[in-house]
Amino acid sequence: MIEKEVMDLLDPLVGERTFFDAAPAETVLPYLTIQQVGGAPLQYLEGPSGSDFVRLQINIFAQTRPEANSLMTAVREVLSVLKAMPVGAPFSTYEETVQ
Repeated sequence: MIEKEVMDLLDPLVGERTFFDAAPAETVLPYLTIQQVGGAPLQYLEGPSGSDFVRLQINIFAQTRPEANSLMTAVREVLSVLKAMPVGAPFSTYEETVQ
């Protein structure tokens, strides 16, 4: 499963704090979440290929913008071994800490 491969590559960047979909409450920053946000099955004339084109969204949660930007660069570099490529430009959102 590609999501597990991605998680294994990203975990060292954030001290093993990469999660599917959402992080547990009070997770220490920085951390990452991975969500599947689309894709398409690879189908051939002979039938299903057993593989899918998977589109993943990687969310970076950090204390500061520079820390998030640094992690974003590291994520892109690490994922290059999978021949992964971005399908959109990064964007920033500020979220208040929920207590």
